[in-house]
Amino acid sequence: MIGIDVGGTKTHVRAEDGDVAARDRTVPTRDWQQGRGLDHQDSIRSLLSIVRTLGDDDGTAALVVGAHGCDTPAQIEAFHAALSAQRPGPVLVTNDAALVGPAAGVTHAIGVIAGTGSIVVGATMDGSPIAVGGHGWMIADPGSAPALTREAVRAVIRRADEGGEPDALGRALLSHFAAPGVNELAWMFMSTATMHRWAEGARLVFDAAEQGSKDALETIEAAAAELAHHVTLLLDRGAVADAVVAAGGVVTNQPLLARALETELVLAGVTQPFRVLDHPPVAGAIALARDLRDGTGGITRATAPSTPGRTTQPHPR
Repeated sequence: MIGIDVGGTKTHVRAEDGDVAARDRTVPTRDWQQGRGLDHQDSIRSLLSIVRTLGDDDGTAALVVGAHGCDTPAQIEAFHAALSAQRPGPVLVTNDAALVGPAAGVTHAIGVIAGTGSIVVGATMDGSPIAVGGHGWMIADPGSAPALTREAVRAVIRRADEGGEPDALGRALLSHFAAPGVNELAWMFMSTATMHRWAEGARLVFDAAEQGSKDALETIEAAAAELAHHVTLLLDRGAVADAVVAAGGVVTNQPLLARALETELVLAGVTQPFRVLDHPPVAGAIALARDLRDGTGGITRATAPSTPGRTTQPHPR
């Protein structure tokens, strides 16, 4: 069995074969994608060459890929078709957020990814996928590293417009972007806009929050509130869920965001338990690959959730 978790920054490939110990390889996503689309034949060829280094020489093993960027049925089908064209074995493709439920051992989960990007995914009673968010680091993706930096810069600008002096967050961002003032910060931030450049500033937001920065704390809380709202949108659209499971480099490594998200879910009226995945999401790809190999349906299975979707009215804020 082969499981692959394709994130915006890194790709984790795992191979398992019966009692043989799992074999893992992690590579930067850009190394095999190289700016091309997921379904580009050269991207597929490069990705499968990594898979072969773990032992899938003939391409017959059950393969499950959860991929950042597979946000719609059309994107999923295109990637599935491209993979199937280059290997004979069974293939299942889904969004990377759909791996976190199986990785946590939860049959019906809403998955929240907050890392290089962010998205919230679930499935309806008949197994149809639903996603909210995932529209890109420049304009959306709350709780992702680039978006946290973007919103932090906006908070610094608002403080300056109100006549205030930079607090710990403002001072850190001014230094990071080598800007002598807020006007220069805005220009530097926009003129150097790349996903990775913006993402670098996220750690400064959490560091400043630990130092008591009001702007940093409010930036984190606002991101958590928006992610929680995305969860309620999924539930309102018919997603079935026994739990909300979060993963991704930011939420798993920054307890401030995880705690804020748990609080905001309660405030939004979400009744399902919340947890942060404490092991790699690729384990979910392996679980689904096992189902695919055994013909048990994996991610397409859906039955009624054991807990209600949300309370009738959100808790007062």
